[in-house]
Amino acid sequence: KSQLPVTCGYKEGVLYLKKYYDKQKCIFSEEQWFKPTEFERFGMKEKNKKWRTSILCSGIPLQKLIEDGFLPAATFKKSRIITTGIQNKKNFIFCLVNICVFVVESHEKIEDNQDDDDIDMSVFEGPVLPVTCGSDSGILHKYRFSTGRCGRCIRTENFWLTPEDFIRLSKPDGTWKKDIVSHGMPLGKLITKRALEPHAVNCDCDICQEPDQNLLNDDMCFVCNSDGELVCCDDCPRAFHSRCHLPAPGADSPGQWSCTFCVMKNVESSSQRIQQDVLSSPVSQYTLHCQYLLLHLLRESMTDLCVNVPGYSENICGPMMLGRVKMNLENNDYQTVREFITAIEYVFHHCTANRDNDFTRMTFRLKELFETVFKPL
Repeated sequence: KSQLPVTCGYKEGVLYLKKYYDKQKCIFSEEQWFKPTEFERFGMKEKNKKWRTSILCSGIPLQKLIEDGFLPAATFKKSRIITTGIQNKKNFIFCLVNICVFVVESHEKIEDNQDDDDIDMSVFEGPVLPVTCGSDSGILHKYRFSTGRCGRCIRTENFWLTPEDFIRLSKPDGTWKKDIVSHGMPLGKLITKRALEPHAVNCDCDICQEPDQNLLNDDMCFVCNSDGELVCCDDCPRAFHSRCHLPAPGADSPGQWSCTFCVMKNVESSSQRIQQDVLSSPVSQYTLHCQYLLLHLLRESMTDLCVNVPGYSENICGPMMLGRVKMNLENNDYQTVREFITAIEYVFHHCTANRDNDFTRMTFRLKELFETVFKPL
């Protein structure tokens, strides 16, 4: 087929494959031509920041068609103004400077007194690397890494940063290849050993061409740690499935959206009220607090799923039982805060009663988290 019917949100259109291959505006909808990124905005799905998953063909995300080889992974660059004469010369010189900088960086000699034979390179084989620079720390995600100035690949507590941005936090005059280290080894050394691979100078992937478009938020749901169609918080790097977040965000809500974790930062503590008063209060007065607490517990429980445990039914799994609490909270089944807290405590009791080591460890972690989060509320 030379055309594919596509949808994004409530908008329908037709994707013309020839224009798609040529990286032109290829989607025709309501008498207008769009690039995929523009059609995503037109369909009010720009919060997802991933047109490949936002745009569907017969209910199937374009990402799936790309992964299965039915559609190439085209990159759509931002519109550029065609210039001539002096401007072209300036652009040419700018490109030469960039190439020279990259070549110089690629041949930098990094002082390293470690004996390479004593280094266990297996610790660098995973998809992520713990990194530090001075007193700052983060997690480097290899699939996001491009170069020092391109590719927000380092996740700190509050931001996604490029290596050059990360080094500015502690060592503004430092060199990212030398001063950012993982397991004691500088990133430059990891590049020479091919444990970390930079992109080519002329790379035209999404990360290199549109470095700030889609990399400000996580690629996995903060609660269940899986991918899919995510809603991105505008105040922090977190992203969520609509079904995982509390409360569920509106599918096409306009403007800025903040997750419950960020909203709670601006809520005054109720510590002046005694605990009994809070417990006897209607849930409606503390809905945000209950949602905040439950999101913490759901995320923690997902780190150690208790499925396929011999001799036990799946319905005793902590995440599943907390999922029921979430559903009841959404349905307004709890009248007072005490009823909500009692339901959570029942989950703890039920898991501990099974006397299974995995359940017990998870339950103790959840209890500690419960005390840490609930008491300040």
